[in-house]
Amino acid sequence: MFDLTGKIALATGGAGYLGVPTCQGLAAQGATLLLADMDERKVAQAVTTIKTALPAARVEGLVMNMGDESSILNAIEHVRATHGRLDILVNLAATAIGKYVEDLSAAEFEAANRVNQTGAFLLARAAAALMPTGGSMIFFSSMYGQIAPDPALYVPPMKPNPIEYGMAKAAILQMIRYLAVHWGKRGIRVNAIAPGPLPHLGFQAGEPEFIQRLAAKTPLGRIGQGADIAGAVVFLASDESAYVTGQTLEVNGGWTIW
Repeated sequence: MFDLTGKIALATGGAGYLGVPTCQGLAAQGATLLLADMDERKVAQAVTTIKTALPAARVEGLVMNMGDESSILNAIEHVRATHGRLDILVNLAATAIGKYVEDLSAAEFEAANRVNQTGAFLLARAAAALMPTGGSMIFFSSMYGQIAPDPALYVPPMKPNPIEYGMAKAAILQMIRYLAVHWGKRGIRVNAIAPGPLPHLGFQAGEPEFIQRLAAKTPLGRIGQGADIAGAVVFLASDESAYVTGQTLEVNGGWTIW
């Protein structure tokens, strides 16, 4: 089960905290992987990490900017030119400004949406052209695309959880439903993963009291780790989820059940 041998996968935001374990999970199941992100150094480092853990992994780095349509189209063209098709698309790329609502400018709000929302749409549309016989698209939402953040968790001088991020992640949930219907007859499945409290390692080290507050609010009593995401992605990428589309898989330690 969950065998991805012979599948061509593109993972955007693949060099990030959730991206690396996700990509490693895909590679471990046999996928030929294109790991894309906007920082060339981090891309190379992520590829090295995966190949060190999995010497037989078929993984290639690709520099790509989700805020730039030409960069998205160039990346998809590279996939077409080198592999001829795409079977799995995973979009983990996201950005946030992180200001209070009162301080967030229109230009900043639109810049975040360019990556989080417009970029996701453009990527999906371009990738669909490489899935003539079907495929699986997996977009990352967030628990904060479903519920509002609790202000009591973000004790000043911490920055607030950003509204532009949550709004875009809510939009992803409607996008996957729409595209699942639109491309269903073509055999393209479109789903989302909504992670819960999974702050990156640097944030964990710098805000231990915040991490304790997150853990206390989670039914499982802990924050999530990057590795908690990989299995969910592999499931949605594989044929074991062949009858699953337009759905959101919540990986949040039970955060949204109370």
